Amino acid sequence: MGNKINLQVNFLVKFKNYFNPKQNKKLPNYKFRAQTMGIFYCIFLSIILVRYAWITFFPTPLRTKLIATGTRQFEKNLTLAQPRATITDRKGRVLAVSISRPSIYLLTHKMPEEISILKKVSDQIHVPLETLISYRDDKRNFIWLKRQMSQSEFIKIGSLKKWQEFIGVVDEPKRVYPEKDLAAQLIGFVGSEGNGLEGIEKIYNSRLNIKPIKSEVMKDARGRLVMVTPNDASKPDQKAPNLTLSIDLSIQEFTQNALKDGVIRAKAKGGSAIVMDVKTGEILSMASYPSYDLNNPPENDPASRRLRPVMDAIELGSVVKPMWISKALDLGVVTPETKVYAENGQMSLPGGIIHDTHEHGWITPEEILKVSSNIGAYKVVQKIGRENFYDSLMKIGFGRQPGTGLPGEWTGRIKALNTWREMNFANMAFGQGFAISPLQLVHGLSIIVGGGIDHGVNLIAIDEKKQKDFVGPPLKYISSNTSLLISKMMESVVEEEGGTGSPARIPGVLVSGKTGTAQIWSLKEHSYSGRTAVFEGVIPSDDPKLAIVVVIDEAGIRPAYGGPLAGPVFADIGKKTVQYLNSQGIFDVKPYENAYLKRNKPNINNNINKPQSSAMTNNHNETEIKKEQ
Repeated sequence: MGNKINLQVNFLVKFKNYFNPKQNKKLPNYKFRAQTMGIFYCIFLSIILVRYAWITFFPTPLRTKLIATGTRQFEKNLTLAQPRATITDRKGRVLAVSISRPSIYLLTHKMPEEISILKKVSDQIHVPLETLISYRDDKRNFIWLKRQMSQSEFIKIGSLKKWQEFIGVVDEPKRVYPEKDLAAQLIGFVGSEGNGLEGIEKIYNSRLNIKPIKSEVMKDARGRLVMVTPNDASKPDQKAPNLTLSIDLSIQEFTQNALKDGVIRAKAKGGSAIVMDVKTGEILSMASYPSYDLNNPPENDPASRRLRPVMDAIELGSVVKPMWISKALDLGVVTPETKVYAENGQMSLPGGIIHDTHEHGWITPEEILKVSSNIGAYKVVQKIGRENFYDSLMKIGFGRQPGTGLPGEWTGRIKALNTWREMNFANMAFGQGFAISPLQLVHGLSIIVGGGIDHGVNLIAIDEKKQKDFVGPPLKYISSNTSLLISKMMESVVEEEGGTGSPARIPGVLVSGKTGTAQIWSLKEHSYSGRTAVFEGVIPSDDPKLAIVVVIDEAGIRPAYGGPLAGPVFADIGKKTVQYLNSQGIFDVKPYENAYLKRNKPNINNNINKPQSSAMTNNHNETEIKKEQ
């Protein structure tokens, strides 16, 4: 027993002395041992450094594998959208804005196994228990449970802190449209990922979107999420400037309400209405009916989501006659005093017969517009010639897109010149045989009454300074003198006895206009059974500032003439718009008393109890045609 204790004591002493430098130096092989150990250490260190350099700097398969593993573990991000830029009208009133809304996410790999816990979570966040259980086997590690909730809905859910290990909340931007259905099809909407799907939201998507931010997501070597920190990263640190549209919210409301009333009165399938500033080409309002609430866009209602002024392709009828008469006047092939023979209402051509609803003899260009003579329009277009007429179609914008970039923008459908038969040529003179959109029509109207210059179609508010500094050749269709002349000629359509547009009169405002009735081919009935009523107007006619087009599509009542159906809609829009703009001091439309009524007031008073003439009671002499079947 004593020997064993002595051995243990001696061992402890030797072990202690082994680490005592003073005792080690007394050993005979101390230096040799130290040098040997130093050499071994240097060799091992060199091997480690060489291996590190080999892995770090040389493109070996092992290095590639390690980098991929490290990337999966540390370099993964979750992309979060930032609030989009605000869309406003020309006066800065908000049309579309992004606000923060809470969204709940789930980390599937951290979900508890206990069904009881998941049941409590299900009851709190109102997600079916079966759905939560199914997520445990989902290959995705990050899943959105609820996105962009309202604040009231989020408050009802309550605190989620006790489930924070596998459930979290992040603020996401949600697009809100304060004016609901106003200009709905024009503005468009965004999807859940924050990208524009229709309208302005789509064509200016990159301009409205701020670059998304990336929230850091930690993952292990197998690619599983282990940590998400989106809350700190979701706060936007930049803002995009507002997008200011050319439309005026007040004028848009006037237009939309008047169009809705007109479509309902006509028992029509839909309608379009556009107000354009002829001086700048800015769209002040663009309405399409039926419409919808942008905050709840319908998924299965294409009719209400359709932007009819841009997408509809219609043979718009007699409203195109002023375009060709103005061109004939500008070319000098006719003068205001020139008379053409209207064949007493019927004219035979190879392939068919063209008609006027009333018999007319020799009539001037102004009278052609006033009584809407198809035969007179055809004879004027004959004087222009086929090549000049085809060139006019292109220059007025009927064979090209207006250039807004809106989805579904109509180009126009015009047959090639070398395919025209004489009947085709005649039909096109009064708006049949080629299809254009309401937007193309208002654009063409703005050209002929706006000094003959094409200002384009502008959906974004014009910068006045840039407009003044612009240098470039104007796109001219006719001269300014001819432009003023055609505007004055179109007065008779509205302001004089027998004009087809008398329902479009506005008390106190001098109006120019033109009516039209488009025929629609029915595949079911194999005939032109449908009717679309059209009215185009200019305010005021002596100094054109506004061009307005109204289309009542597939009216359900007869007769479906543009004067009585679309004319009152124009008058409602025009009256309220003029009053509004005058009150804003934007321009001054002087009070005007209807010229015809003023000249003939004594006669009207004397004959108030007498039967009205056919010219007064049936003043919508819009015409239809017989085509070769």
